[in-house]
Amino acid sequence: MGGWFAHPIFKNGDYSDVMKTRIRDRSLAEGLNKSRLPEFTESEKRRINGTYDYFGINHYTTVLAYNLDYPSSVSSFDADRGVAVITDRSWPASGSSWLKITPFGFRRILNWLKEEYNNPPIYVTENGVSKRGEVDLNDTERIYYLRSYINEALKAVQDDNVDLRGYTLWTLMDNFEWATGFSERFGLYYVNHTDPSLPRIPRASAKFYASIIRCNGFPDPAEGPHPCLQQPEDAGSTISPEREDVPFLGLMLGTTEAQTALYTLFSLMLLGVCGLAFLTYKYCKLSKQGKTQPSQQELSPVSSF
Repeated sequence: MGGWFAHPIFKNGDYSDVMKTRIRDRSLAEGLNKSRLPEFTESEKRRINGTYDYFGINHYTTVLAYNLDYPSSVSSFDADRGVAVITDRSWPASGSSWLKITPFGFRRILNWLKEEYNNPPIYVTENGVSKRGEVDLNDTERIYYLRSYINEALKAVQDDNVDLRGYTLWTLMDNFEWATGFSERFGLYYVNHTDPSLPRIPRASAKFYASIIRCNGFPDPAEGPHPCLQQPEDAGSTISPEREDVPFLGLMLGTTEAQTALYTLFSLMLLGVCGLAFLTYKYCKLSKQGKTQPSQQELSPVSSF
């Protein structure tokens, strides 16, 4: 799947041979006269090849893959690649059915990128683990995940010479996770969505991750307690969103108050427009009636002397 997008950019401007061959063969077996996979022109290949600054990768878990031949009548992405995936039941689970905790796979994929694409600069743009069910601020599983995965990334850099430039955790706080909503929580900070102020409450993993940042890695236990492991005084405090004032009609209001005032002003304007339209209608109606009715003087007989 990575090669689908990366091979043209990092290799030669074109899809890999195995991808072109499989899709062409399956397309012909379906009765088509050519491959369903679009083809790049030579000018497009030259234009695409090498157009990168770094390799950005989201990585969470690892799977086991095996060959699976689909009937030629089946036309789909899975049938084209001819691969099925499973997980080892001994791997620790998470709050997401698809995410098993597999630190060893992190080092392997980083090394694969190095070997496949000539050791490009790599930034891990997402990495993390979810929890679901009852809220537990002592998230020891997430701490284990972070320690293990980051340590595998460290091995890839120091032992394997992978050009890993950066690592970004998913995510700072619990958020809306697509179809699963708020049930799967990836955040270092728990967000209480039943509280209107939405306080951010740090989990134990927030303190652990902060120590990795302060220490720029893992201090050697043989050297004794390192000063960077000291927790700041406010490390365990609950964080509430700060009030952000905005100008509104010469006043400085909070965002909620400004929004309410804006809706109120809009409602009054709408009411005024409706009232003006009604009065205009009544005026026009009365004017029309006055023009159609003859005056009393026109109806009375006039005597001449």
